[in-house]
Amino acid sequence: MNTAYESASLRNPKPELLDPAHVAGRNNTLDSIISSMPTFNNVSVDTDCTIHGKQSWLVTEAVANAGNVQCQKCQWEHDAYQDKMRSMKAELLARLEMPSEHINADFSQWSVTGDNQLRERIAIIVSFAKKYAASYQKGCENILLTGNTGTGKTKLACLIANEIIRQRYHTRMTVAFKRSGQIQQEIKATWGKSSNDSDVAYIERLSRSTVLIIDEVGEADTGYSDKAADKDRERLSAIIDRRYQLRLPTIITTNMTADEFYHHMGDRASDRLRQNLVDIACVWPSYRMLTGNVRSL
Repeated sequence: MNTAYESASLRNPKPELLDPAHVAGRNNTLDSIISSMPTFNNVSVDTDCTIHGKQSWLVTEAVANAGNVQCQKCQWEHDAYQDKMRSMKAELLARLEMPSEHINADFSQWSVTGDNQLRERIAIIVSFAKKYAASYQKGCENILLTGNTGTGKTKLACLIANEIIRQRYHTRMTVAFKRSGQIQQEIKATWGKSSNDSDVAYIERLSRSTVLIIDEVGEADTGYSDKAADKDRERLSAIIDRRYQLRLPTIITTNMTADEFYHHMGDRASDRLRQNLVDIACVWPSYRMLTGNVRSL
């Protein structure tokens, strides 16, 4: 294949190979468009950057006339930093240890079937959740999601966490999703001889999470005896208390009513949570029941 010849032919096609109408159209339309396009003349502009020193840049006259030409090296570094932050944010969203169907999900994927009154309430909850995520910081309110199983409490908690990452991400951000019973199991696992961890270190590490979701409080998270149950509640209370000291909010879901939850947690933890708390009662039909596919044989 004669690539050089072909390239030359493409650059300088023979007139007889072109459709006359095409040639006419090109001369009358394309040429007029090209001739009307503005020309851009480059000029040299000097910048004196406190970081990179004196530099000279070629910019268009329009940019130069607009003034305020910035150091391009600073701009390149800023763009590179923003790209890195977007990549790190996406990586954190993708590797969250939460139910897989909630990873990277957003509020458009949370809906509840019901009448107009219920839809209005859901809209209020979603509006609150978005504002909460956009302004999330130390001192924000705790969130308690109560209601029967299947009402979307866990999903709503995860959507809030995802939105916090999207809106408030920083390089030291940590997000933890733990079922209440899982916390008890992981604490007790530190007691083994082969463990390099300790229950004190575990509680401190979890308590310092930027975002913490404690899911299904009251589900298999206390021992059978009264003494064991009290000890388990004390460990969960220790996490709530430490986050209270650090002014870090906690998002909690439970199938219990609010009163049942406070009784389960005890006065100390409940008192700290209720000092700054939003209680969202998820009192609508189970989404899984409404959308489930059950076959009888």
